[in-house]
Amino acid sequence: MKKILFAIITIVFLGSCVSSKISKKGNTINVTIDLNNVVDDKVKVEVNPSKLNQRTIVYQIPAIVPGTYAISDYGQFISNIKAFDYEGKELKVSKLDPNSWQIDNAKELDKISYWVDDTFDSEKKHGIYVMSGTNIEAGKNFFLNLPGFVGYFKNMKESPYNLTINHPANLYETTSLTNKNSTKEDNTKDIFTASRYDEISDNPIMYAPLNTVNFQINGVNVSLAVYSPNNKHAAKDMEEDLKKMVEAQTNFLKGFSTTDEYNILVYLFDPKVYKWRSFGALEHLSSTTVVYPETYSKKQLANGMINGTVSHEFFHIVTPLSVHSEEIHSFDFNTPNMSKHLWMYEGITEYFANLFQVNQGLISEQDFIDRMKGKIARSLRYNDTMSFTKMSKNILEDKYAKNYGNVYQKGALIGMSLDILLREESKGAYGVRNLMKDLSNKYGQHKPFKDDEILAEIVSMTYPSVGTFFENHLTGNKAINYDEYFAKVGVVKKKESIDAGYFFDNNRQMFISANSKRQIYFTNRKNTALETLGVKANDILTAVNGEAITLQNIRTFIGQSIQWKEGDKITFEVLRNGEKLKLEGNFTKGTTEIEKLVIEDLPDTNPKKKLRNAWLKGL
Repeated sequence: MKKILFAIITIVFLGSCVSSKISKKGNTINVTIDLNNVVDDKVKVEVNPSKLNQRTIVYQIPAIVPGTYAISDYGQFISNIKAFDYEGKELKVSKLDPNSWQIDNAKELDKISYWVDDTFDSEKKHGIYVMSGTNIEAGKNFFLNLPGFVGYFKNMKESPYNLTINHPANLYETTSLTNKNSTKEDNTKDIFTASRYDEISDNPIMYAPLNTVNFQINGVNVSLAVYSPNNKHAAKDMEEDLKKMVEAQTNFLKGFSTTDEYNILVYLFDPKVYKWRSFGALEHLSSTTVVYPETYSKKQLANGMINGTVSHEFFHIVTPLSVHSEEIHSFDFNTPNMSKHLWMYEGITEYFANLFQVNQGLISEQDFIDRMKGKIARSLRYNDTMSFTKMSKNILEDKYAKNYGNVYQKGALIGMSLDILLREESKGAYGVRNLMKDLSNKYGQHKPFKDDEILAEIVSMTYPSVGTFFENHLTGNKAINYDEYFAKVGVVKKKESIDAGYFFDNNRQMFISANSKRQIYFTNRKNTALETLGVKANDILTAVNGEAITLQNIRTFIGQSIQWKEGDKITFEVLRNGEKLKLEGNFTKGTTEIEKLVIEDLPDTNPKKKLRNAWLKGL
């Protein structure tokens, strides 16, 4: 999953323990969803389990789904659940928890029915990410992340499913599920099949007016479906950028056994209707759901959504969708027991999403190094000495959950450091891409690894130094010395002076922050303009040019500061050690010193350059 908070922060795949008593394939579960009859923004679902032998049975809606790292409780959007026998009489239904219902006299059960509300416009406080959410918009759009609509009978999760969806004739489906009504002579009914519930949950469906492009690159059939409520964006306008990205990614993954189909379901939301600050994408085996603002420009969607978010989700076809543990292979949707290997599922994925771009010539080597430097800076906002495997295993607990965002920062840096180490040990011949290819060939979609054994397995496949790396920086709590790894490939630190304003520099890095009391204070970063005015580190800013400063209005003053020029009088009022001070002076154009990571200009024969070429270009 990749989650966005104004800029990129989703989301990756997590799992839970596989039950030791999973039923063998048996009854076909027949589900019908009626999208033609929307009542109070809800749709009706009917579930027929075929003939049962149990005295009682439990029907469950997922509490959590793969790719997310928080309890969702989709059951809170289910109402008026009823069970009927073969004569149409109601059977007793008892609610066991927010996501489970027990049905008595199940031998007589013919079907259950219930109504589903969507999450997009819900007034309930819930923790469901928009990209894993649901939308019911009569006659216009249905965004069906199926765990929000379809559940499973306890101990029958391995049963096959038939899913019938009745829908308006002007709306067309996009999904990776197999459609038995593929002739489309009647575009009002679709009948999808799935081998088990995990396949249902892993294949979202979007119904929308036709706004789709389809193409094939390197053996992968790609579909992009876009719902733009105000018709501001056409899928056709995104085709060129998407083709370029998919071609580069499939070239990067040459030799991997991945997928021959990939569907991208894009919902562009109107920020005037939905005030979402969080958006992004959620990965699936051969598709992804994407939610982005409709107000983004074509360039913003190309750079942020396609080259950022979608490229990240595409690489999940390697891990965890191909290389994964038992916890993920048979996901427990209601009593999750998480995997230890977010460093692989999310970290390696995010690393690949950046590495492929330099490898395939989409960005320069320096651009790539700059991105990694940014990840180093952002990773230090989290607990840099927390065991990554321990965090991953306990990610649903508050103590660890607040460090989740680090999977996109330090997780990727773990992948980078491991890659350099492998290249060094193999004299450039073997890296993380080779490792993931070997793991994919050894395990793959249908053969999970054991959560507690995979690290030792990787060490046995590679070098003893990899085991030391894991002990120190993955299972252990030792911070990574990135300078040490960069030095191996001829990347060094260099100080540089850049222009700086009173609140941020030319790299948009701030000189202010907020404390626990929501007060604005100055950090200890050097800035010649602030020094001339007399500002010191930890001064609390209370007023600018006579106007009071709050956390709510600080952006206004930051914007005004851009317009300040020579001859302007500047006045800051600050609190310093409890004392009120007024700092006055003329506008000064400031500078600040930053530390950059730069690529050394080395001859081709230099061992560091040879290793760097192997690392970044596979040469």
